[in-house]
Amino acid sequence: MDRIPLRVANLQRYHRGALGEVLERYLRGTQRCREGDYSMFTLEQLLAEAQRHDPAIGLNLFAHFSAQDRHMLAHACKYCANVDEALRFWARYARLASDMDNVRYVEEQSGAALEVWVEAPETLARFTVEHYFTMCITLANETNSGQLRPIRIDFAHARPSYHEHYGRIFGESVRFGCPSNLLVYASEDLKVPLQTRHAGMFEVICQELDRCLARQHQLSGWAGKAAQSMRRTLSEGRVPGLEEQASALHLSSRTLRRRLEQQGLSFRQLLDLVRLELEQQLQLQGVAPAEIATRLGYSDLDAYQHARRRWRGDEPQT
Repeated sequence: MDRIPLRVANLQRYHRGALGEVLERYLRGTQRCREGDYSMFTLEQLLAEAQRHDPAIGLNLFAHFSAQDRHMLAHACKYCANVDEALRFWARYARLASDMDNVRYVEEQSGAALEVWVEAPETLARFTVEHYFTMCITLANETNSGQLRPIRIDFAHARPSYHEHYGRIFGESVRFGCPSNLLVYASEDLKVPLQTRHAGMFEVICQELDRCLARQHQLSGWAGKAAQSMRRTLSEGRVPGLEEQASALHLSSRTLRRRLEQQGLSFRQLLDLVRLELEQQLQLQGVAPAEIATRLGYSDLDAYQHARRRWRGDEPQT
């Protein structure tokens, strides 16, 4: 029971935003009550189907995102003081959105850049980078009325058959077949204030995101695997139970409990961490408390609010 097949062991990279959900809505025309955690393999399948409808779906999908679809980072970055702070913000917190993404802030002679590398098969990586860069351009336009534009955009992939669509979004400064994926802003544009900046809100959000990073570090090893399974179970409208989660990981419930204890966590504490993480994403997306309670598996608002006090240490853990 404790041996993990290769098929299960490889399902460890997930995207925690609404990317997969919006792809499904684009394809099916329906909204699924699902939150986050689409595996790399599920995204590949959805992408292959979407590309049959629109080969340039990586450039066009963000237009289908509602305000609630946007990841908490997309909302939070608008409070940055300027473009430079926004680039640094994305580089610091990107791993909260996806296990597949590597994002780095890069200084250049002409300015600074956001470098993105996606650990995924070639087609999925190309789609994801296209989507991220389109999102960045769109957010920049929203925060400064379209006045800020990158001076250069480099893509590591070869020029695709639909390359004429790039100019509509990125302008003329696009290069293909480059050593890395870079979104480059000029030095003089980095310090231009964002019209939506808010220093107080930005500080509060960064404090909470730093706590999220600390929790993510805590959710490594078997705790991380169990947390991924819990998120999927919650997204399906069910409350995760020990036996079910252990079975999903090909463990006995006793073994899963022991391995969590080795990381200093009980099953209930881990579930609390997962719920707290999802709650914060939903709050930043503007979801009403009653709906958050439902998505986190609580029967009513009172039960949810009681649990929140436990998450924050106002009540002793059992």
